[in-house]
Amino acid sequence: MEKILFFGYTMDMGGAEKSLLDTVNFLSDKYDISLYLLDKKGILLKDLSNKVKAYEIKKNIFQYILFRYLPYFRKKTINRIANKEDYSFAVGYIEGRSATWVSDIKKNIKKIAWIHCDVSKFDIGISDTEAKKTYDEMDKIICVSKMAKESFCKKYSIPGDKVSVIYNFINEDDVKKKALEFDVNNRTITFTNVAKMRDEKRQDRLVNAANNLKKKGYRFKIQLIGDGPNLEKIKKQVEDENLNDFVEILGLKKNPYPYIKNCDYFILTSDSEGYGIVIKEALTLKKKIISTDTVGPNEILDGGHYGIIIPNTDISVQNIIKDILDNPKKYDYLDERLLNYTSDNNSIKKKILQLFKEQ
Repeated sequence: MEKILFFGYTMDMGGAEKSLLDTVNFLSDKYDISLYLLDKKGILLKDLSNKVKAYEIKKNIFQYILFRYLPYFRKKTINRIANKEDYSFAVGYIEGRSATWVSDIKKNIKKIAWIHCDVSKFDIGISDTEAKKTYDEMDKIICVSKMAKESFCKKYSIPGDKVSVIYNFINEDDVKKKALEFDVNNRTITFTNVAKMRDEKRQDRLVNAANNLKKKGYRFKIQLIGDGPNLEKIKKQVEDENLNDFVEILGLKKNPYPYIKNCDYFILTSDSEGYGIVIKEALTLKKKIISTDTVGPNEILDGGHYGIIIPNTDISVQNIIKDILDNPKKYDYLDERLLNYTSDNNSIKKKILQLFKEQ
């Protein structure tokens, strides 16, 4: 059985981390998988297959500092890991530093990197010069959407034939099963957002919309699920503007799917998305979806066929919520389209298997 070495950061809840989880679990049926995480922590760790061998790169804070800031120590550590077993492939699954670690490997090994974001709008944590040098070292680069590929190739001057597009897949059966674990009773029309609370996810757009629409006398609820560096700031904004009856901040949920299943609209208000795996999860649960016009959701929703694509502006978020409140049945045509939605999971899995056969 061939061996594949994966690098990541943590298994905290996030789209790229969910995709990493599903990918290594899927491949572990056919390959011997080792997953090295900078920090072996996170809510998703418990869902790793017992066939996946998971390790931590840093052993203590001192080692972390050396690894993070001393290139010589980092390269020595990475090559020690790579030489432990006879790996055929090394994969930097999260853009930025995990790809740099793969590029550090000196032994003869096929090197692959994944890109989960629009690099023109998202800081991947390394300089453009280092990124160019890193990705030039790769045998293959995978972008999770067509527009993410276009942005990546343009920014780093990478030949297009070196870069392939493979969408993220999800464990549909798991999503459907977890969505039935408990009920969520919403007493008014509900818009649910599930995302890390970071700047680019723009939950503040929803809070601002709630504040303005509250003043106009509308009744509704916005659910915010997730945690992150902006959580306390969003909480304070809701408190300061007396929006507790309109905005429900639920924090991180191990199982967000019952909330998605029972909402009226799933809404994503990001400035930037490389893919937006939660959009595919909401599609699986046949929910009407609203998303700002970003690269991944636009492709998943087929340009608006399976959901509502709105301009990537603050006022557009308020306008679409107001439009739905004024015209509750306006977008009911989406229900029939959603019933006809079929997943591309099987074709995606075939592409992933083919990737490791071709190299």
